[in-house]
Amino acid sequence: MDTLALRLAAAGGRIDDLPASQLVAAGFTLLQRSAPLVRMLAGRRSALLLPPGPAAVVALTASDGRGAVVLPLDRSPEELAADCAASDVGAVFTLASHRDQVPASLGVVLLDAIPRTAMVRTPEGREQMVDLGSHVGLTVEGETDLPGRDEEALLLPSAPTIMLTHRALLDLDDREMEIDPARGDAAIVTALLIPLLAGRTLHVAS
Repeated sequence: MDTLALRLAAAGGRIDDLPASQLVAAGFTLLQRSAPLVRMLAGRRSALLLPPGPAAVVALTASDGRGAVVLPLDRSPEELAADCAASDVGAVFTLASHRDQVPASLGVVLLDAIPRTAMVRTPEGREQMVDLGSHVGLTVEGETDLPGRDEEALLLPSAPTIMLTHRALLDLDDREMEIDPARGDAAIVTALLIPLLAGRTLHVAS
């Protein structure tokens, strides 16, 4: 297991009452069942405009095979457009409450209803409701002590820009964290990924 998504599924962590493995399975299902999403991401990065929670795990998994740009939630539409253009983003994973921040030129994936459904919308205005709830349960088998894949996994664009490979993310822990937690784009790493990779249970429900 040399990718972030597979290691998240194997670690046994949870977010509220949702196992991380279920969220990972939903992300893979989204990528498998949405041809429009695959086309929008072909040769490009994804972007996450999300708080550290269940939707972010689904989005990171659906970004499998490409880098994911983590956008601060307080970005203005103009700043977000510049970030996405500079990073060659094809689609943004977000929630309805942040939809208006996303440029109309980009695809959008709304994850408000995960792990049941996701809404994929293309720049041309076509919409696809993707059922995520009837996927076959994800069975994870393999070695968990292998080094992570040496390929881009996350891009944190707030200056200075930080690129993290799967290997770097899987090597992080609370004691070795070198990313400033005050960064607007760091919360998904510090508050979500590190605890889940350690098999912890997070409580984020309001």
